[in-house]
Amino acid sequence: MSSKKNTLSKSTLIRSIQCSKSLYLYKNNYTLRDKPNTTQQQRFDRGHRVGKLAHQLFPGGKDCSPPNPFSYDESIAATKLLVQQQFPVIYEAAFRYNGIMAALDILVCNDGKYVAYEVKSSFRISNTYLLDAAIQYYIITKSGLPLEDFFIVTIDNEYELNGELNVQDYFKKTSVLPEIHERIPYIEKCIDDAIKILDSSSVPDVAIGQHCTKPYPCDFQGHCWKDIEPDSVWYLPGISAQEKTNFVEKGIFTIHQIEDTDELTERQKVIIYSYQKQQPYIQHQLLHDFFDAIDYPVYFFDVEAFQPAIPVFQNTKPYGRIPFLYSLHYKKSVDAQLEHVNYISGVDEDERIHFIQHFLKATEKEGKILVFNTLMEKSILFNMMKDFPQFKSQIFERINRIVDVEIPFKELYYYHPKQQGSFSLKAIGNAVLSRDEFSSSIVKDGEEAMAVYNELFYIDDKELIQKKLNDLKLYCQTDTLVLFHVFEKLKLFIQNFKKDEIINTQ
Repeated sequence: MSSKKNTLSKSTLIRSIQCSKSLYLYKNNYTLRDKPNTTQQQRFDRGHRVGKLAHQLFPGGKDCSPPNPFSYDESIAATKLLVQQQFPVIYEAAFRYNGIMAALDILVCNDGKYVAYEVKSSFRISNTYLLDAAIQYYIITKSGLPLEDFFIVTIDNEYELNGELNVQDYFKKTSVLPEIHERIPYIEKCIDDAIKILDSSSVPDVAIGQHCTKPYPCDFQGHCWKDIEPDSVWYLPGISAQEKTNFVEKGIFTIHQIEDTDELTERQKVIIYSYQKQQPYIQHQLLHDFFDAIDYPVYFFDVEAFQPAIPVFQNTKPYGRIPFLYSLHYKKSVDAQLEHVNYISGVDEDERIHFIQHFLKATEKEGKILVFNTLMEKSILFNMMKDFPQFKSQIFERINRIVDVEIPFKELYYYHPKQQGSFSLKAIGNAVLSRDEFSSSIVKDGEEAMAVYNELFYIDDKELIQKKLNDLKLYCQTDTLVLFHVFEKLKLFIQNFKKDEIINTQ
């Protein structure tokens, strides 16, 4: 295993455990990889920052990080020298055994005995993390360095920022040595299997399945899924990957081919019905009753929040949900002009109190507040009640006016085949309105909005920050505008038939 193409690392070994085809493509057709999107890149950057922060648990260490991803020989040599010197703390210590390379976040030497620490930017220890640790332990000990113990370092979900960040309280250290020992035989088998994949002259024949997304989204999905039809059973929501595999094994590849739906849920039946008929599925009475109960004046409301792993504001916890942006469209009557107001927080200080004051003033007028999926908005408003009790009664009054416009879609009063199994506002908007209002928005969804805003705290370019704030405002404004258009379109729809003529398409 002398060539770089035929070497393994901890990450490529984890990749091979998830999918042998992914490993082969990574080593032989690297350019076919999907580029990480904004959300994925933010997760990478977040993990890197949390890892760097953990160095403060054991200060004064030597960093053996390579100058680039292809220069690990230097890292391995530097680590070897520091181990020989019994240097007390090494960051990014690198080891190789039998051509397999692994880097460790923190290696601590105390009286000639070594303890390993691997840092994760999460609250809990998953099986994948344990496999990850087992690989590191195997390579480090096989390369000749005994380990007294191995700790996975996670974030303490109970930590609350008060004053300066206390690194010792922010992190939790958990010994996982017994779990590692249990997994060593499995790791040895995985290494043998991965070496066989690297020695192969052809791409492994692996069908798409749940391994494409679990435990991590594979970055070859764009390649492997490129010929999958939009009505593939793989896009049928609400059923397990195994059930989808069962369909494929029976020769059923598309939703149009499904005939027996007895064991499927109502949602799946509706999606299949709509696909096969290529027409919307409508429960007219329920749709009528829902929208008929909402009349002007009406607000259309959306909130965006971010969840920093490392708290940035006082009295907040890791991954605490902090609102930073809202958009509000308002229409007083059927013939009135649509009005819009929004608020976005800067990144220099905690603006939550200004945020809630601005929102309360903007919603002083009467009218129901329409939201698509109230989970985020209600959660944030309830948290605001706790954080700013002086506004409790006003916030509670706004909460009582909220109406969830996701209900008629989630409950299948209306489903359009163009939704392609998705129940997001974007998919529903594209289907109902026959256009993509988000096409002009750089930010495409709430997850990306959260990722973009989170990264602003680590950018110094003021002009770039302002540009991204404007991008975020446009996205959020588009969200409430789409909600308004969907509401008006379906309001008009129910007015186009008389109540005594209502039928149920079931």
